[in-house]
Amino acid sequence: MIEQLGKYRIDSVLGKGAMGTVYKAFDPHIARHVALKTIRQELLGDTHHQELLGRFQNEAQAAGRLSHPNIVGVYDYGEVDGTAYIVMEYIDGVALSTRLQLEPVRQIPQAIGWMRQLLGALHYAHAKGVIHRDVKPANLIITPDNQVKVSDFGIARLDTSVLTQTGSMIGTPSYMSPEQFCGGLVDGRSDVFSAAIVMYQLITGERPFSGSATMVMQQILNQSPVPPSSLNPTLAPELDVIVSKALAKRPEDRYESALDFLCALESLSADQSSTTSPLDDDSTRLIAPGWLTTGGLHSSGASTGGSDALDTMTPWKHQARPELESLLSQQIGPLARLLVKRTLGSTSDFEATRNALLSHIPSERGRGQFVAATAALQQRLEAMTLTSALQAPQPTAVNDVAEALTTRSSLQGVDEAFRQNAEKQLTRCIGPIARVIVSRALKTLPSRQALLESLAVHISDPIQRSDFLRHLGAP
Repeated sequence: MIEQLGKYRIDSVLGKGAMGTVYKAFDPHIARHVALKTIRQELLGDTHHQELLGRFQNEAQAAGRLSHPNIVGVYDYGEVDGTAYIVMEYIDGVALSTRLQLEPVRQIPQAIGWMRQLLGALHYAHAKGVIHRDVKPANLIITPDNQVKVSDFGIARLDTSVLTQTGSMIGTPSYMSPEQFCGGLVDGRSDVFSAAIVMYQLITGERPFSGSATMVMQQILNQSPVPPSSLNPTLAPELDVIVSKALAKRPEDRYESALDFLCALESLSADQSSTTSPLDDDSTRLIAPGWLTTGGLHSSGASTGGSDALDTMTPWKHQARPELESLLSQQIGPLARLLVKRTLGSTSDFEATRNALLSHIPSERGRGQFVAATAALQQRLEAMTLTSALQAPQPTAVNDVAEALTTRSSLQGVDEAFRQNAEKQLTRCIGPIARVIVSRALKTLPSRQALLESLAVHISDPIQRSDFLRHLGAP
C-alpha cells in the first residue's frame, strides 16, 4: 500500500474496484480525513487509457459542481507520478448493496425515507445538468444515522460533456434503463428508472430484472416485472402503480422528473389513513397533502395555481421565512424553499412550524442542528417583534374594532381562562410574541373591552381580526 499521494497521507484501503482503489487518507493542511479514489496505473497504459482517464476526470467535474447533503462531496483532483486521484468527502457508512445482503427487505418507512433522500439528490443533480447514469445500491452509502449519500459519478453526463454520447452503452446492466441499452438519448428519466429498480429491491428483497446480462437486457426492453405487492403482500396496491409508472419502458411514460416520482410517493403517504398502511408514518412524509392535491408543484419545483399561502402570512412569518429556508436547505437541499412556504401557510406559531419542518430532516444530527439554529432564530424574532410593539404608537381606536365593540358594555376584570384564550387566539395570528403583548396589556388596561381593542390592533388581516374577536366573545 502506498503511504503518500501528493499532500495526502494514506491511512488504509477502503475498497478496490475494476478501475482503481479507494483509500482513507488525511489532509494535513486542514486536518481532516478524506476518501482518496485512484485509477489503476496499468489501465492508463491500455489503448483506451484516454477514455478511462477522461471518465475519471468527468467524475471529478460532475460531482465537484454538486453541493448537496445527500451527495458525496468532491474536494480536489490531481495527478502525481502517473497516478490520477480524486479527493472526496469521507463517509462513515456502508454501501446499500452490503445492507441488502444482510437484510434483503427493508421496513417500508425506512425504504421510503431512503428513497426520499435519493430522489431529492437526483433532482438537485439534474437541475445542475448532471445525470448520474449508474444509480444502484453499490453507489448509495448509508450512514449510521440513516442518511443516504450518492457516490460514483464516474459515468455521469454533463451538459458540456462529450464522453458518453448517444450510441454508448455504459452502466450496470441490472439497473440500466431501456434507452441506455439501446444507446439512446439519456436524461433524468433514466435515473428515475434506475431509482425505481432500487426501490423495488428495497421493498421486495428482489431485483425486478435478474439473470445474465443478456437476460436482463431482454427483460428490461420487453418485460414488465411482477407487481411489488405480489412479492410483499403488506404493500399497498397503490404503490404498484407508482413503481410501474417509474419503470415504464418509454421515458415519456415515466415520471417527468425525480421530483415527480418523489411527489407521487409522498402523495400516497399522505393519503393513507389506515394504521396498517405501510406508508402511514409521519417520518416518511416530505410534502403536506394539500400541496400535492392542489397541483402546486411542477417538476421544476415552481409553485403554480391557486391562492398563495403567503398572501395572508403574519409579519413574523415573513421575517422568519428566509432564514428557515436557508437552515432547512442545508439539511435537505433545494426542496426547502417550497416546504417552508407551504408549512408557514398552514401553521399558527413558530414551534408548530419548526416541528413540521423537522419531520423532513432525515438525520438525527441534522435535526439537532436545525433545532439549535431555529431556537436562536425564535429568540431574535421575539426580540424584534417586542421592540416593534413597544415602539409603535398605540391607536386609541381602530374603526372595525371599535365598531365591533361599541355595543358591548365594559367588563371589569379578566379571569385566567380568558387570558389563556386571548393569548392562544392571538398567537395563531401573530406568533409567539402574543404572550408578551397580552401580558403587557393586562398590566395597563382597565377592562375586557379595552383589552380586546388593544390586542386586535396587532392583527393586520381583517378576516383574522374578525375571527379573533369572535373567539373571544365580541359581538
